[in-house]
Amino acid sequence: MIKKRSRRLILGIRLTTKAEVFKALEPVQDPEHPISITDPRMSIVTMDYIEVDDDTITVQFKPTVPYCPMGGLIGILIRHRLEQEYPDAEIEVKLLPGSHSQEETVNSMINDDTKYQNVVQQLKQRDML
Repeated sequence: MIKKRSRRLILGIRLTTKAEVFKALEPVQDPEHPISITDPRMSIVTMDYIEVDDDTITVQFKPTVPYCPMGGLIGILIRHRLEQEYPDAEIEVKLLPGSHSQEETVNSMINDDTKYQNVVQQLKQRDML
């Protein structure tokens, strides 16, 4: 079996960098503030929170407060954006450990495919995506 990375290199496609992922996330805004999640004033996602390993892109994020009611939505917006930009990559999005009072619940909402698809569908119906 050929790994995706091997195929990507054979096809001459350049591998994604942390900087490219960070740039791809610039249009994603905090739902409560009209500011990008990559803006240093928010620091929801920084370069340090991004990892690119073979065909896996992992992004951790830190909500503005530990009880942020929009934590799950922010994670879903990040995952959706990355899936749109990097359809062949495996995407992992999760809270920065210890950054939210309901870390396990929020991570489950982001990474459970059924929950994720339900929220994305609702956002599309409301023209929010």
